[in-house]
Amino acid sequence: MTQRDKYPPLVYKYRNWVDDNHKSVLRQNKLFFTSPKDFNDPFDYKIPHDYSLLNTDEKITSYLNKKKEYRQSQGFPIDTAFIQMLEKFGQRIKNEPDKVQEEYNSLYFEGGDNHYGVLSLSERWDSILMWSHYGDFHKGYCVGLWEEKMRNSILATGGRIYYPADNEFPKIDPLGDEIENMVLQSHAKSSDWKYEEEYRLSKVWYPEVPTIEQRIQVVPNDFFAEIIIGLSASTETRKEIIQLGKEKGIKVYQAIKGPSKFAIERTELV
Repeated sequence: MTQRDKYPPLVYKYRNWVDDNHKSVLRQNKLFFTSPKDFNDPFDYKIPHDYSLLNTDEKITSYLNKKKEYRQSQGFPIDTAFIQMLEKFGQRIKNEPDKVQEEYNSLYFEGGDNHYGVLSLSERWDSILMWSHYGDFHKGYCVGLWEEKMRNSILATGGRIYYPADNEFPKIDPLGDEIENMVLQSHAKSSDWKYEEEYRLSKVWYPEVPTIEQRIQVVPNDFFAEIIIGLSASTETRKEIIQLGKEKGIKVYQAIKGPSKFAIERTELV
């Protein structure tokens, strides 16, 4: 896969023109990084490290050493109490892996809910379903953002969502690279969601738990490539969005019905 294939040039956010928080994307350039606990998919960001992969004494030892190295990198002492705790944990992984897995899932998922933030976007502006689900039944709007500017300036992990054809969780090895593991956890979803063609940016705040205000990222006008107004938007909504587009120097399009097929097309207004 080439770099061009990995990242789309534009990514889109569907919003309504009723809720002030939705309007703030265009009015105040505000983008919100949502906690995973507020997702509408209960599996999203809930893919665990698979402790059954630590199935030999050598792998368990390597995992415990990894924990030790991480503690040292954070400036904490490797004392007798910590060594004893590691040894006990190693025995538990060997003797009661299911219980260890259950406890890990509870702690890790709670930590993700508290410390992670996700900006969900799409590679499509012309999805009939997305306009219905997230664009107020085609009465709202959709903004196109420059992907590279977003990823490089917001300092977040970005990429396309992966939809496994067999709907199996990706195998996440506790011995694997932490960044790669985080991407696997945050960028895999059920194939039921494939129609969204989702692209997302993920951020981590640690050790603090971010406030609502910290989850808001304000971006410059030049991060916006285009605005598409929903085909069922009211005249007043259309006027307000066109005016904002003119003020910010952003191209504005009007979504229209395809004349001879089930498709959304568009025509340039500004």
